[in-house]
Amino acid sequence: MKILLYIEERPHVRENVIKLLGGAGGFFKVIAAGTVLEAIDLLERIKVDIVIAGTKITTKEVDLLDQGLRQYKATKLIVMAERKSKIASLFKAFEYKVQFELPVDVNLLLDMLLTEFDIESGGQLRGISIPAFLQMVELEDKTCTIEVLSGGRKGYLYCRQGELIDAEIGDLCGKEGAFEILGMENPLIIFEYHLPERPKRIDAPLMSLLLESGRIKDESPEKKNEKRRYRRFKCALPASFVYDEWTHQGEIWNISLSGAYLATKGPFSVGKDIQISFYSQSLGKGCQIRGQIVRRDADGLGIEFGRASINEMAILRTVIHEVATN
Repeated sequence: MKILLYIEERPHVRENVIKLLGGAGGFFKVIAAGTVLEAIDLLERIKVDIVIAGTKITTKEVDLLDQGLRQYKATKLIVMAERKSKIASLFKAFEYKVQFELPVDVNLLLDMLLTEFDIESGGQLRGISIPAFLQMVELEDKTCTIEVLSGGRKGYLYCRQGELIDAEIGDLCGKEGAFEILGMENPLIIFEYHLPERPKRIDAPLMSLLLESGRIKDESPEKKNEKRRYRRFKCALPASFVYDEWTHQGEIWNISLSGAYLATKGPFSVGKDIQISFYSQSLGKGCQIRGQIVRRDADGLGIEFGRASINEMAILRTVIHEVATN
């Protein structure tokens, strides 16, 4: 935990900033001083990582603070002052300072502190599928604990350097726990970049887990009662596709794990292979999926995804989740 010393003579301002910074995930302990003299006394007794100087410091106090901080080379200084003020001009001479111009955005200040100490604070997300989030964690080699909440249930996924090593929900853990969590609908995802001591109960690659999870979900009694093998979802997803080495434009009107309807105009032939490209908001990138034209009518093409790879199936699940929750 990092120690922040905040100097501010106004009690109400001091209390608000302490509350905001002190509540930042337990990364910081904030101590306060009403004057520079009080701050220097605290510096002599407590190892402080950063001093944050408020707006009401006088020229004389600046000199006192300068003398005090020169004894503590590892301590940094953040100044809250208007750019053209006399106090700010004095602080410019200090090598260990960072200046925030008034009015101060406390969220920006917090981001700077987290960056300064190389702390990733985590957060929470809704509207993104669990598979999509796990793929991002894997892509960025993140180590984290993911808490998943849905329908009054709570589960945990544990990742080390991007690899899913364990899962836990109720009495289930390992792969069984992961499959149960991956099947949760409309989840709230809460994550923090911290991993407790945890045995490695999952050895399978993420894409293999996602594909198997999708199969289990598709074979559930609810899915088996559906008229189609896979449920189709209506959408209006702009897309381009390559047909005979030429790129054409269209719009996906419905989509499922087995295929899609692509609205477009042109002399296209049934049986031809195409490659469809579109943008996934959850993944934050353009995606490509191979398909085959199996039907044609006046408005467009029926596409089958029978040749999709494991990666493409994972992308499909993510896009279908986006469509289903919009």
